[in-house]
Amino acid sequence: MQGMKKRGGMNKELAGILKEMSYYSSLGLQVAISIVVGVGFGIFLDTVFETAPVFMFIFLGFGIAAAFRNLLLAINRSKKI
Repeated sequence: MQGMKKRGGMNKELAGILKEMSYYSSLGLQVAISIVVGVGFGIFLDTVFETAPVFMFIFLGFGIAAAFRNLLLAINRSKKI
């Protein structure tokens, strides 16, 4: 309790820790959403152009690449801390 200010409620260190925890806990969701959006868009294009699994696999690759990009950005961010 000594480190906390009475006026603000929580000190800057605790707020920073909570902010970092929220960023890293949402990372799994970002990876999943990247892949699902890529596959969904690929399936949509496959139905429009009647090209069975071609666009699905292409955009699955884009989704995986976006997921790895998010992971690499998180690794770089953690190195700066």
